[in-house]
Amino acid sequence: MGGQLTIKAPNAKTPRLNEDSSIEERINYILHSEINPGLASHGGMVNLVEVADEVAILQFGGGCQGCGMVDTTLKDGVEKTLLESLPQLKGVRDVTDHSVTENAYF
Repeated sequence: MGGQLTIKAPNAKTPRLNEDSSIEERINYILHSEINPGLASHGGMVNLVEVADEVAILQFGGGCQGCGMVDTTLKDGVEKTLLESLPQLKGVRDVTDHSVTENAYF
């Protein structure tokens, strides 16, 4: 037994990066490939709204919107990962309306 499995997905939604990729493309890549798969286990997700003054403006959705643990997720997960991967980024900011709690995980 043994072998190799090769999967080609030319229409995959995860963007491809190269040395000319913008900061927005790099952030989206990290969000979709590293962060959102973990958030999806709680029915959550995070998306980039924009980058302003070297700060990533983010919006949470699904189980993360209104969740009581979103500050921990933002600081210990999302911000830490993005800042370690992208030293040109100075911070992150959450602009989600967390008063909507109907789908919140916690």
